[in-house]
Amino acid sequence: MRVTVRLLSLALNDFGSIFAWNQDEVFWHACGWTPGLTRGCNDTCWTNLIERPETDFLRLDIKADTQLVGYTDLAGLDPAAGTAEFGMAIGSSKAWRRGLGREAGRLMLWQGIGRLEPTSIHTPRTSVRWP
Repeated sequence: MRVTVRLLSLALNDFGSIFAWNQDEVFWHACGWTPGLTRGCNDTCWTNLIERPETDFLRLDIKADTQLVGYTDLAGLDPAAGTAEFGMAIGSSKAWRRGLGREAGRLMLWQGIGRLEPTSIHTPRTSVRWP
């Protein structure tokens, strides 16, 4: 069955799904998230991303059809060097290995380059590809 992957702005009603990802032990190990975060801490962190966005940072929701499955971002834009760091997380480990990350990455690079105009994009050395 074909799934449509879209990137959308973060929304306050996403927080329940995002909090659920932190309950998935496989996910938080793979992504380096702090286990056991409270719902309040989770919501505060994500609210700040929406209400006080940084000029050198673009984070978008990844939706598979209508379901929130992750997020992708370009961060640390250095206008002088023209560089940015690419990141992504597919939330529920049950959504892994379905090609969602590949399609979301392609879309993010297309949209992110147009918005932030970096000439070079890199991934951190701490990137994890979980088995």
